[in-house]
Amino acid sequence: MKTKLLFAFVFLIFLVENSFSQAYIPLLNNSSWNIASASFGGSQNLVIGPGTDVVIGSYTYKKFTDPSVYSSDNYIREDVAAKRVYRNVGGVDQLLYDFSLQVSDNIILSDGKNYTVQSITNINVNGGTRRMFYLIHYIGTFPGNSETWIEGVGSNGHPLKPKYEMFMSDPYIYLTCSAQNGINIYNHGIANGQSTPTDCSMLSTEDINYFTHEINFYPNPFKTELLIATKSNFENATLKLFNSIGQLAKEVNNLYGENIIIKRDNLTSGIYFAQLMQNGKLISNHKIIIAD
Repeated sequence: MKTKLLFAFVFLIFLVENSFSQAYIPLLNNSSWNIASASFGGSQNLVIGPGTDVVIGSYTYKKFTDPSVYSSDNYIREDVAAKRVYRNVGGVDQLLYDFSLQVSDNIILSDGKNYTVQSITNINVNGGTRRMFYLIHYIGTFPGNSETWIEGVGSNGHPLKPKYEMFMSDPYIYLTCSAQNGINIYNHGIANGQSTPTDCSMLSTEDINYFTHEINFYPNPFKTELLIATKSNFENATLKLFNSIGQLAKEVNNLYGENIIIKRDNLTSGIYFAQLMQNGKLISNHKIIIAD
């Protein structure tokens, strides 16, 4: 009996430690989305490109232009420490997502209704899984409005709008693909267990303004230094390195010239995604490997 109790206690500690140690995956990370707008007249694909910075009051928001029938600008900010995402509507912040919630937690959303977190499960994405939250507003004992949130993605509907603000049909809008730093993440086909993944290639090059000359990264893999070379001069460029789960691991600013040397410093070995920005445009995405 004591052995069973000890085992149960150790197992409980293991679950608690792992649930708290799971790293949060931010939503706003040079993000873009492809949504399908389906109506009785047919369907079309619409791209929500990477946002631009806009300062409103004391906060900096990402401004995203909605190409759908809801045609509007969406001002979104994220509190990464609190795991919450807000949108500014008429100068007032409204909670859009709260990924700190646990199963059975209750929350009042901007429609004024009380929602219960019915479940938190994993959904398949490119290269792994993301946490999916399912919330329901109950009318007595009967389920009413519902919301589906996906950490680091947004929603399986419109990523920048709550479901209760959208039409139920004609057009019906749903998420087909999402990307961060040009890397495809959410895929409608994969998420729904289909045999053929959804084509998400439209997000890999969205808003990318490549140099007229090739940009080379070598050696790759590298151990101590990475050389980035091009015949077109970099002018005040920025390099960002993201780890395999999309977290920013290193950022180097004010880069000039034809050749740039990047030190490994304290980066651990593994796969990283290099992003080069210049004049507010993404000029190159590249996968690099840091060797032991």
